[in-house]
Amino acid sequence: MATERRYMYYPKSLLSQSCLSFLLLITATLIDTALGIQRIVEHPTDQSVIVDNSVILHCKVADRVGTVQWTRNKFGLGNDRSLSAYPRYSVIGSQVNGEYNLWIQNASLLDDGVYECQISHTATQRGVRSNPAKVSVLLPPREPTIDSSPVITVTEGIDYNITCRSYDGKPAPNITWWINGQLQNKRSYEIVTTQSDGKREDIVGLMTIKPSKQDHGKEFECRAINPALTSYLKTTAKLHVLYKPQVTLSVSPPTEVTENTVMQFKCQADANPRVTSWKWYRNGNILSESSQLLEITSRQNYHGQTIKCEAINTVGKTTKSYKLNIEYSPRFVKEPLNVDADLGGRATLNCVVDGNPVPRVIWKKGSQEFPISKPTLTFSRALTEADFGTYVCVASSNLGSVERQVQLLKNGKPKVTGDLRQYAAEGDDAVIECESDSVPKPKEILWSRGSSKIATTGSSRFSTKESDLVKGRKSILTIKNIHAADYGDYNCTVINNYGMDSAIIKLIQKETTTPPKSMCNCMLPDAVPLAYVLAGVFGGLGVIVIIVVILIIYNRKKVKDEDSTADTNSTDSANKKNLENVRMEFRSTGSEYPGPQEPWRGDYLANHIRADAEYDQLGNIIPYQHTKQDGRPPVNGYGGHYDYQDGNMYDVDRRSSDRLPTYDSKGIHPRSYDSGFEPDVYPKQYGRPPPSSEFTNDIYGPPPTVTTGRLSTNV
Repeated sequence: MATERRYMYYPKSLLSQSCLSFLLLITATLIDTALGIQRIVEHPTDQSVIVDNSVILHCKVADRVGTVQWTRNKFGLGNDRSLSAYPRYSVIGSQVNGEYNLWIQNASLLDDGVYECQISHTATQRGVRSNPAKVSVLLPPREPTIDSSPVITVTEGIDYNITCRSYDGKPAPNITWWINGQLQNKRSYEIVTTQSDGKREDIVGLMTIKPSKQDHGKEFECRAINPALTSYLKTTAKLHVLYKPQVTLSVSPPTEVTENTVMQFKCQADANPRVTSWKWYRNGNILSESSQLLEITSRQNYHGQTIKCEAINTVGKTTKSYKLNIEYSPRFVKEPLNVDADLGGRATLNCVVDGNPVPRVIWKKGSQEFPISKPTLTFSRALTEADFGTYVCVASSNLGSVERQVQLLKNGKPKVTGDLRQYAAEGDDAVIECESDSVPKPKEILWSRGSSKIATTGSSRFSTKESDLVKGRKSILTIKNIHAADYGDYNCTVINNYGMDSAIIKLIQKETTTPPKSMCNCMLPDAVPLAYVLAGVFGGLGVIVIIVVILIIYNRKKVKDEDSTADTNSTDSANKKNLENVRMEFRSTGSEYPGPQEPWRGDYLANHIRADAEYDQLGNIIPYQHTKQDGRPPVNGYGGHYDYQDGNMYDVDRRSSDRLPTYDSKGIHPRSYDSGFEPDVYPKQYGRPPPSSEFTNDIYGPPPTVTTGRLSTNV
């Protein structure tokens, strides 16, 4: 620390007076010496003595004639050198040399005062008094104390005076403050009070602090020292700071949060005393009041909002906030609006999108992409016909993309569109619609009948309602409880800034029918004509009749087939018996019965030659072709290849190299037997030629008269 130096400046007059006094004193001394006048040549000076210690006040005289004595506070102590009235006092020094020094032993507060060395006057000499000398008895103070020690409880942020007291010091001690061993230069001051004896002093030292959480647990030290002490006295106290919660907030997951993600927030706090309650807020709206934890599911509209945790204790409350950063795919803030413009004019298309991360915006028209990446498409040049049409605004990010169509429409005269023939039933409310293509939107849509405008204001029967279309507007004229006079022509006139257009809409009476009460009490929709209803009814009846006829025919056919099957079963029993007879004939001739051959199910042999019922029906039958024309047709299109050897015809099976005789000399297969039926030879429906007359007459004779119906078999 820099030492402050102070310089005293005295007026010239004062300096002159001092110099004059000094000269006069020297002059008087010289005169007294020359004249032999008694005098004090060594005066006592101020002294300080620590209690119980000794002190000497010096006094030396010359040319003494009178008696020397000491006074304390103007009271004489005695003329003898032993000062018997004051056991701790005595005059010491060489009397021959004029030394009359006052020795004070075991100094106490009683010795504190102003002392003088005096020479009494005589008849020839005047009395002499020394300069007064002050003896200050120094008394060390008692041990200092700090109020509320050893622990001082304070509250964060509130000014507090730490007080250190020290009593009975002489003089009052100097107090310094230390925190954790570091000398403090904080604002401090002392209050000194003198006790009733007028000697001892008490001191109160105060240091003002504004405590914080960081001061909690610090050691404050008060040191006291005065001249009676060779080392300081000290006392300490710990600071106990009450502070409101210091909050930390953690989030999981901390980054890259997309929509519909479960987010967990954890709030922790350092507080003294402990936290008594927790509160959670989202954008200022309270969510929970019970826990350190909060769980939410992220939403797009949460983006940019704030989650706040609040911790509360008896000192106060503290909050910690977290700003939500929710990533979401692009979306339109509002639907883009179509824009109308004049040919040769200017136009700007707007496409306001939102997304996180910020989406990239491009504009397209057909296959053309515009080299800009802004939500606005501005035509700074004059518009041409090619500029009008449909544009697409595409907003994309790594989370997806969206697009909308925006129409750049050319301003022009309106045009009435829609149905010019509309219907309503008498007694109903008629609704007549007039649609228009109009860019810009119509200023007015008027309804009239004949030359008279239809007044809807204040009317109980007529009212209009308008609604915007993409390119124009629709007006609806409603007529309540219409009657015959209301049918006819209605004029709809559409007017915009570029012109007008009108059309005649004819209101036509709609036919109505009332269904019989016995059928239903429902009303047919007005929009369905009576002719359509009747056609549907009769059509449904026709379908029902057809279904009934089909069921009858099917049942009759089924009964007939069941009867035919029964007859065939009885025939099969007889056939099995005939087969057994054939086997017995083979055994009687000593020949081995070769077993059944694969049956043929041809239309020719099926009625004449019956295969055994044990055989599978038509299993693995191989088509054949004649190798020699003999007039006999193929059997039902099935069989093998035929060859003739030894006057017999053989079947060459493609699956085997064996040749099996197929017919004997009479044309009968050796493994077949006569079923007793004669077929209708080669029916026409099979598309085969009839057998030759030679074959027919030789083997079978004239064909019998039989029915063309085929019999069912079980083979």
